[in-house]
Amino acid sequence: MSEFPRRERHPCACDGLCTARIGIFSTLSPEDQRLLVRKARHRHVGEGVTIFHENDPAEQILVVHSGRVKLNRYLPDGREYVLDTLTGGGIYGEQWLFSSKRHEVNAITLEPASYCEIHRDDILTLVRQHPDVGIGMLFELGSKLSRVSRMHELLSIRDARARLAGYLLLLGREAGGGTLSLSRDEIAAATSLRHETISRRLREMEQEGLLMLNGHRGITLRNIKGLQDILDTAG
Repeated sequence: MSEFPRRERHPCACDGLCTARIGIFSTLSPEDQRLLVRKARHRHVGEGVTIFHENDPAEQILVVHSGRVKLNRYLPDGREYVLDTLTGGGIYGEQWLFSSKRHEVNAITLEPASYCEIHRDDILTLVRQHPDVGIGMLFELGSKLSRVSRMHELLSIRDARARLAGYLLLLGREAGGGTLSLSRDEIAAATSLRHETISRRLREMEQEGLLMLNGHRGITLRNIKGLQDILDTAG
């Protein structure tokens, strides 16, 4: 795994505004957003780079522009537990900005990635000037906590077929439908199911017309109701 990226400050060189797609900054004027973006740290890194480690100080918001970044933990027995995967437009870290907590996950690039880091001190300055930004952060945090709760519920389902169906439905709703792009290894890490079990269940679901597999990563959900029925009838 690559070394931890150096922390020196680089002006944001991204096209457009890093904050433009972040809901918590939606009430800011373009001028205020530009002020915040100018203070952001912008980086391009390769695959396998650790952006931050578990227990590092949680002092910044991570904004992913391109590539994929997984948020994971390692269990005492060495197994990996993937909590989420951030893609273009994904953000992480705002839930810890107003606390003295440290990161509870590692952030590791799954492919070459471009991202920005917006530091807590810069955000706090704007929050003092624009209280609506703080309110927006609370709503965003509520959404993230809701997702974590749903993932915990899915992991409590003992039936592998139902757990997999629920996970696909969750990602499908977040993506607004269409084709999902994720590997069997990513599904296995997120659902705590064996790779072989996932491949077998996906083939079964494809034969039943519930989904369509496109290569090694593409999964198109074709029958949402059928997948929901699997989840609803789980014992």
